[in-house]
Amino acid sequence: MRIRNRFWWFVLLGVLTIIFIMGVLAWFFWLQLAPAERSLLLNILGHNFIYVFTVGVLLLAGLGFAADGVFHVYILPLSKLVEEVTLIATVNPSHRIAMQGSREVDRLVAIINESADRVEALQGRVEERIRLARAEAETEKNILAAFMADLPEGVLICNTDGRILFFNNRAREYLSHNRLSGASTPSGADPFMGLGRSIFTVIDKNLIVHALDEIAEKLNSGETSAAAYFVAVGEGDRLLQVEAVPVLNNRRDFNGFILICKDITAQLEVDSRVNALFKSLVQKVRGSLGGIRSAVEAMIAYPQMAAKHSERFKAIIHEEALRIGELLAESQEAYSRQVLTRWPLVHMPACDLMEAVGRKAETKLGLKLVIYGCEEDIWLRVDSYSIVLAVLFLLERLKTHLGLRDFNCCIERRGHFVCLDLRWIGKPVKLETLRQWEDEELSVAGEAIPLSLREVVGHHDAEIWSNASRRLKNTAYLRLFFPSCTSEAACNLRSITILPESRPEFYDFDLFNQPGQSPDLDDRPLTELTYTVFDTETTGLDPRGGDRIISIGAVRIVNLRLRQEDFFDQLVDPQRPLPPESVEIHGIQPEMLEGQPPIATVLPLFQRYTEETILVAHNAAFDMLMLQLAEAETGIRFINPVLDTLLISSVVHPSQGRHDMESISQRLGISVVGRHTALGDAIATAEIFLKLIPLLAKQGIYTLRDAREASQKSYYARIRY
Repeated sequence: MRIRNRFWWFVLLGVLTIIFIMGVLAWFFWLQLAPAERSLLLNILGHNFIYVFTVGVLLLAGLGFAADGVFHVYILPLSKLVEEVTLIATVNPSHRIAMQGSREVDRLVAIINESADRVEALQGRVEERIRLARAEAETEKNILAAFMADLPEGVLICNTDGRILFFNNRAREYLSHNRLSGASTPSGADPFMGLGRSIFTVIDKNLIVHALDEIAEKLNSGETSAAAYFVAVGEGDRLLQVEAVPVLNNRRDFNGFILICKDITAQLEVDSRVNALFKSLVQKVRGSLGGIRSAVEAMIAYPQMAAKHSERFKAIIHEEALRIGELLAESQEAYSRQVLTRWPLVHMPACDLMEAVGRKAETKLGLKLVIYGCEEDIWLRVDSYSIVLAVLFLLERLKTHLGLRDFNCCIERRGHFVCLDLRWIGKPVKLETLRQWEDEELSVAGEAIPLSLREVVGHHDAEIWSNASRRLKNTAYLRLFFPSCTSEAACNLRSITILPESRPEFYDFDLFNQPGQSPDLDDRPLTELTYTVFDTETTGLDPRGGDRIISIGAVRIVNLRLRQEDFFDQLVDPQRPLPPESVEIHGIQPEMLEGQPPIATVLPLFQRYTEETILVAHNAAFDMLMLQLAEAETGIRFINPVLDTLLISSVVHPSQGRHDMESISQRLGISVVGRHTALGDAIATAEIFLKLIPLLAKQGIYTLRDAREASQKSYYARIRY
């Protein structure tokens, strides 16, 4: 019952009690009178009834005014005072009481505000010390998290229930997909890869269970390596090699597991082609060898055969031998192409590359290579081993062909190319000779790779030319053209690791202690539940009149932490005109909805996003009705428990007159950004809900059942749409 109603019920009962007592006293007084006295009293009252009635009404009116004054001056301010002091002491230390009452109440408010100022200042100093201490304590943890976030492999850490405690960006890239619809989330966000979610929604449960069984067997047998491996299907049907590693506590009890994912799709494709190439080669060579063997056996069995038959068999042997040679050459070329596809290039400074060439040229070939003109910001994208071997190969050929031991190397940037010149005093190498060198396999001083110089140079998108210098007299050079590469591009290959001020938002090792999901949610504390806080924007405010959803926004709360990176934000084509008056509220223009998916496509995704969570919304009755009205079209039914911040606010602050989002946010010290957008309102509602939970605890409301039952008693619970 609202406090105003409760007070007036008290006043009414008080008046009735006074009237009853006065009536009893009047009855006893009446019994003491003689008949003549009673007659006289009745005559007096009869002649003066109007005056007596008027006095009674005036007394009641005066009593009412007095009661109203007491209510507004003492009762109502004290009731609000309790709520606002709780607010300051619990969730919003910056809140200050602004109310008027009696002189004593005003003085009390001033004292409370002064005390709040001192407490807030003291809390600020304490919190600053705590922040510094916590930042220092979490430095090592942040280093680990920041490092793992940029690993080339996808990494996930799960607890014993398979709940995701950590995942890095690569894991999100590998496993972000929607198996329900077979398409990516329209907004681009991944609603199904998040902290606290089950790993079994993105990787087949049977694969993980089998790996964990294998790990358990290895642990029981005392093996030093307890990892298990399997192959899973990731986003875009890519094949992932997954390594499962157990996490043990200090008592060697199983406490979770780590999954390390590596994309092996390209590797398997190459291996498959190489295997097919090998099988084809074996089959063809075996056929040719069979022909040669039959011819040789026939010649051995019949040494006196006619000359024409002998020549015929020799011709067969020759043809099959040539055939084998051709097959081997074709296979070598095909194999080289496959090897090239697995050949990664990396960025490195050109100076460093040529200095490595110079050192090897001196130690392996006895040549002197002088490098000049190289600027530090000239970078190349190369496979350093093969390109160093290629330059050494050229130097060796030049040494043999020209009989020289001293060479110069000039490195220059010309437009979009880098020119690497090997210069010497003498005549240039003929192009015919250079082309012959290009066809030779790279082999220098005991080092070799099964590729020709042309293949290595071609893989680097480079070219070789032989020329005489126009500027330097009697000087020739071999020039290698490389595509230029900026140092900035090289540096951007991997982002710089910068430690965040606080731990990255996408991990929480405290979830190791999180109990698993249970069907009996009612008895679980509010602080342990996982929530989906959502909001909808609609074409209007009349759901039963045909208004439709045009936007759904949602965020998740896991372990009492708002996960803003784990969001759902999707526009919806309402398939009906958008009224101009609604555009003025939410700002969503009709053209923004063109091409957006209909509710039948979006709602299954949103239901998947809300799985195993408690739904939270502000004025949830409206949003839930919008979802329920879409059931007939989509077949999607939301059965999640629901909490409403409007009702909860009225429970913790019954004396406050307003419980709209703006008023609640102001009371709780929350800045609302993106008001009247679905995602903005969902985030604001989530922040409100997080501050309402400790206020509920102050009233002894700890579990989901407590919160729901208290909400049902709220005055606003009677609102129906």
